[in-house]
Amino acid sequence: MNRLIYMLYAGLLFVGTIGSCRKTEVGTMDKSDKQAPGPVSNAQVENLNGAAKITYNLPQDDDLLYIRAEYTTKQGIVRNTKVSRYLDSVVLQGFADTDVYEARLYAVDKSENVSVPLLVKVHPKTPPFELVKQKLVASAAFGGLDVGYQNVTESDVAIVILANDKLGNFAPLKTLNTKLKTGTFGARNLAAVETRFGLMVRDRWGNLSDTTYVTLKPFFEAQLDRTKMKGLNINGTDAKNYPGNEVEYLFDGDVSNKTAYHTIDPVSMPQWFTFDMGQTAKLSRLVWFMRQGWYFHLHNPRKVEIWGSNNPSPDGSFTNWILLAEHEQIKPSGLPPGQNSNADIEAALEGETISIPVDAPAVRYIRFKTLRNWSDGVYVNFTELALWGNPQ
Repeated sequence: MNRLIYMLYAGLLFVGTIGSCRKTEVGTMDKSDKQAPGPVSNAQVENLNGAAKITYNLPQDDDLLYIRAEYTTKQGIVRNTKVSRYLDSVVLQGFADTDVYEARLYAVDKSENVSVPLLVKVHPKTPPFELVKQKLVASAAFGGLDVGYQNVTESDVAIVILANDKLGNFAPLKTLNTKLKTGTFGARNLAAVETRFGLMVRDRWGNLSDTTYVTLKPFFEAQLDRTKMKGLNINGTDAKNYPGNEVEYLFDGDVSNKTAYHTIDPVSMPQWFTFDMGQTAKLSRLVWFMRQGWYFHLHNPRKVEIWGSNNPSPDGSFTNWILLAEHEQIKPSGLPPGQNSNADIEAALEGETISIPVDAPAVRYIRFKTLRNWSDGVYVNFTELALWGNPQ
């Protein structure tokens, strides 16, 4: 019996020793190994926009760890990318132009021994930031300008609007960080005078396009007096709200979570609230602010309609109302609800803007109709609403 126990113990010890040796072999650098791995070979190049994909044959060394590819920019910066020994291709990115560059590919083993380089010529296509810059379209807007863009490669870019600041320096006025395929953004709160603007695009490696210059005259607009605005629940048809979360809190100038508008159960979609602006105005834009801490999430409006009227029907229906704008909020990063990038937070702090068409009539009464929120639920909740236009 004792002999059997001894044999079992010895067997387990032997298996444990083998497992331990294997673990050490995989994860520990052998400092005595001075033998460099064989080089990468047979490279094939696929030139991409601002990048190059290089496919290759791996060396047969058992202790190969990874492949490192690199190139040197015209500013002397070495950019490199590392990929696993299980991959047979690597993508070099961040090229600023379409010139020919020399890429260097190295095989590296577990002891950090480096092979001789394989030199490969790459000829990247037009970088994404240049493609975006070529398609920028600027136009005059109420209180500023709008810039339409196309980003066919859906790359991370920053689109920059420049103008003279108060000291006369031509400096960035507004920057949009985006990877969306298409969109429009702009700068506001500018005087209705001819202004020289600049447009340029930057990528995440710091490459900059040339600047395009355009002179535009923004259309006049003024922010409407929020103290004149009040809720107007006609015939009880508006969505009900929690006590202390009335429509009036959207006009108190506070974008924090201290005050907010919040509907109450039972409600359904679509739902709306109505308010009197206290004056007739030809609107240029409406801006709403989401609840802090719940940006692009939960009960904040996502898809809405803005209706206007000068003579609302007393039955609370949409008779005598005209649809001024339809709008869906787009999250800059495209991340799932609850995950926000810096671009998402910047957009939330600025508020969500709905542009009102130039040919829309002047109105006094507004109906904010929510078709969908960010959680597909039945509540609507946000903190502030502001309007701009030409009071009459």
